[in-house]
Amino acid sequence: MYCTMLIAVPTGVKVFNWVATMWRGALTFETPMLFAIAFIVLFTIGGFSGLMLAIVPADFQYHDTYFVVAHFHYVLVSGAVFSIMAAAYYWLPKWTGNMYDHKLSLWHFWTSIISVTCCSSRCIS
Repeated sequence: MYCTMLIAVPTGVKVFNWVATMWRGALTFETPMLFAIAFIVLFTIGGFSGLMLAIVPADFQYHDTYFVVAHFHYVLVSGAVFSIMAAAYYWLPKWTGNMYDHKLSLWHFWTSIISVTCCSSRCIS
């Protein structure tokens, strides 16, 4: 419980840093940026569910339930997979010289967002 409270402050600073980096920037909402923004949003949602685990009475209720599993997957899947997908969509066209299909990449993005949200929300309810 104390570790959850201790990790909340540096994680909040990281999220603020990511958002402040994009603030008033010349963003283009192509697929790599969509995956990066989705990572920040899902990571923040997972962080808020982690704050609920820092509250002692709530932690007794949530301990050994699928809520902890959903929190873990919201943070880990969004952190690892969405970052890897953003990097792949950014770097692979530069390495191979072939551009990906934009409609297919948007379909991949939206199905990934929906599936991660649905799978994790099933664990919460």
